[in-house]
Amino acid sequence: MEKEKLKVQVLDVTTKQVLFECPLEESERAYQHAAQMEELGLDIEVLSPTLTDSLSTSLGLGKEAQASYKKSLEEEMDSHEGSCCFDDSGKPVQ
Repeated sequence: MEKEKLKVQVLDVTTKQVLFECPLEESERAYQHAAQMEELGLDIEVLSPTLTDSLSTSLGLGKEAQASYKKSLEEEMDSHEGSCCFDDSGKPVQ
């Protein structure tokens, strides 16, 4: 079974339509495309895989296992009040 290829996406913020997509290894192309779209006046968002996404994919985890892993990481971070994961008010750092 071939591993899923991680992709960087350029989205229109208003419509959430994918305007451009490329492999993570070519992410510079996505940022160049986003800059061109912003010059045209579009409100753009670049979505890039997180470290968690990269690790899960490189380990060959399926979608369910990836979701479970991500949830466990979020729970772990939420359980550490007063650490670098929380601001002075006790809210999780986004």
